[in-house]
Amino acid sequence: MKAALIFLNGYYDSRHLDFYRSEIESAVEDRFPLICADGGIRIFDELNQRGDASVVPDVHIGDMDSGSESITEVKQTVQEWIGRTDKDWTDGQLAVDYVLEQYDARHIIIYGGLPRPDEYETDQFLGNLKLMRFGHYRLSTDAHYSAEMRDPRQTIHYVLSAVRLSRKSSGLQRVSLIAEAPNIVVERSENLRWDLAAFHIHPDLTNALRNEFVEGAAWASLQLAEGSAPVYVIHNW
Repeated sequence: MKAALIFLNGYYDSRHLDFYRSEIESAVEDRFPLICADGGIRIFDELNQRGDASVVPDVHIGDMDSGSESITEVKQTVQEWIGRTDKDWTDGQLAVDYVLEQYDARHIIIYGGLPRPDEYETDQFLGNLKLMRFGHYRLSTDAHYSAEMRDPRQTIHYVLSAVRLSRKSSGLQRVSLIAEAPNIVVERSENLRWDLAAFHIHPDLTNALRNEFVEGAAWASLQLAEGSAPVYVIHNW
């Protein structure tokens, strides 16, 4: 399944710049496109200011109202959108739609989706979270879709059917499930401290939060029941 990386104008943990560089370099090796949504270009600027080898995004997209001056060259800039205005579409939506249409990507990987700690950007984070769902909405007839939001110490998965989570460190691995629909049912789970087999995740309850990997397990997984709605799976470590 072809993937595309989208860099949003959100929070990037500067303590872990090696994480972002590694993600970008791996994507380049795999020939996955790198898309900056407006101010998302800043993470490339920071990496290029501090590193010897430059990293170059494929596309810079949006209305450019928050990109400011950038030192990073891009291969293509996209600003004009027929039938879509900045009132109807966010830069993140434009980026997701672009990779679906222009690159035929079916796996979306988002960076910079978390709120900046000093800006109280809860609304931005919730909107960014829904970008993963937005991609599924745009491909409602295509079952081959997956999305995740990656950060140095956390990944949020938008799961349509199943997910396998790999241990990221020797410490505690937390797994939380968040529902937006009432008909989410887990068929089975493996290597979680509290088994979720036949578990119904209700959107108004919080009893699917803070599960954990079984001690020593290298991975954990869950499978949704047939006909289940998608669920957000948050893995942090």
